[in-house]
Amino acid sequence: MNNGKVNIHGKEYSTVAYRIHQFRIDHPDWQIHTEVVELDADHVVMRCDICDAAGVHQATGHALETRNASKMHQTSYVEIAETSAVGRALGFLDYGSQEMQIASADEVIAAISSQSDPRVEKMTKAVMACTTLDELKIVWGGMNEKDRKVMQETFTKRKEQVCQTTEQM
Repeated sequence: MNNGKVNIHGKEYSTVAYRIHQFRIDHPDWQIHTEVVELDADHVVMRCDICDAAGVHQATGHALETRNASKMHQTSYVEIAETSAVGRALGFLDYGSQEMQIASADEVIAAISSQSDPRVEKMTKAVMACTTLDELKIVWGGMNEKDRKVMQETFTKRKEQVCQTTEQM
């Protein structure tokens, strides 16, 4: 991660914390309001409204989280939904990336994690943690043929990123 930005499949996404930080620098007198729209033992719907210094509504973001989505959600699904709603509202105000990505890095990572099995997630984290070609070779060498087929695209993209970073130095 660099300056609150995360590269996911070749696109830059900002964390919600980074979006809030930038927003507070630009608009210290604006307000972020969150509210629970719906809550039960299984899910929560959150809403975030952002108003300017005069109290005029500028953006809204919503988020739905379910309690059984992950182990972390079992105790924190309300907080996770609130963070996502804030991140989306800030995204609508163009806090996030040059390409106006509404989804935050936090949301994209959560979505990818929920769709993939833990083994693929673990391999992806290992590949993305590599910062040199030698590290990538070690991780690649530790994979069996089946894992390499699954990870080929991710590995290739990471290798290109590492090479670009190396060239810039």
